Amino acid sequence: MKARKNELSPVINRSLFEQVPTGVNKQDWLQFRTKYNNGSKLIEGDSPAQIDIELNSSCNLKCNFCIQSVRDLGKYILGYECFQKLVNEAVENGTRSLKLNYMNEPLIIQDLEKYIRYAKGAGMVNVFMSTNGILLNEKRAISLIDSGITKIFISIDSIKAETFEKQRNSKKYNEIVENTLRLIRIRNERNLQYPLVRVNFLKNQLNINEEEEFIDFWRGKADMIIIQEMNELIDHESGIFIDTEKKDYKCSFPFKQLVVDARGRILPCCCMNGIDLQIGHIDTMTLKEAWTTPKIQELRELHKNGDYKTNPICKRCIDGN
Repeated sequence: MKARKNELSPVINRSLFEQVPTGVNKQDWLQFRTKYNNGSKLIEGDSPAQIDIELNSSCNLKCNFCIQSVRDLGKYILGYECFQKLVNEAVENGTRSLKLNYMNEPLIIQDLEKYIRYAKGAGMVNVFMSTNGILLNEKRAISLIDSGITKIFISIDSIKAETFEKQRNSKKYNEIVENTLRLIRIRNERNLQYPLVRVNFLKNQLNINEEEEFIDFWRGKADMIIIQEMNELIDHESGIFIDTEKKDYKCSFPFKQLVVDARGRILPCCCMNGIDLQIGHIDTMTLKEAWTTPKIQELRELHKNGDYKTNPICKRCIDGN
């Protein structure tokens, strides 16, 4: 499998990203996908195609490779009113896609479904999240399906409980698999196509020999499968990073999205090291201003020219050194 140009991670059934979800205006969806795909080609639009909003700074796992296990991210909650304001501003600017997390576990927010419904009602045509799936019990699966969320990405990473435990410091592998399969089953029993369910395989030295078996198991069950390239933290050696040549790589994240973390910091990308590339704060900068600030413009120019290695944060994230 090969990733798209300017992206690191290949996706099985990627074409489903282009499919118009049930209940979404086709023209609005096509405009969003055009903007997103242009960003993937390093074409800068008048606003981000997507905004990632981190509602809480906490997670119920401490994975060995993750910033949650390395830094104290505090206990921050963005708040519903702040979320509403950000969504309204983003939609007004022309952004139509919302991811409901950054470095956090979104299902910790007990009324997350309220946030989803608000975003959909405000004009977001694509609302999705990544989760570790631990809190995805039957009741939560039903409420998420009812909320109208477009996609749910679940990080599983392995086909063996023992590998998962080494990677995620958790013995919840079987529970997460069961939760994922039940979510799919409940959706299918209702004769629904959405939310689409994608399973994530974060490839590294611990699980690299399980990649094909993982694909074989989830093919025909999950709607999409992604083989994610791992990003190495700027201040931590994971010991499991796979060093691969990134010839002529140009990162497209700063052309597609903005990220707002639970502290209100505005970031240019969703990778873990993006936290060290802060371009502003929502208390003093609008999303529109953030999209055109000199900091992000310089970052885009750097990637357009294929010079990511000159930025130590980008180089560490991509190359692991």
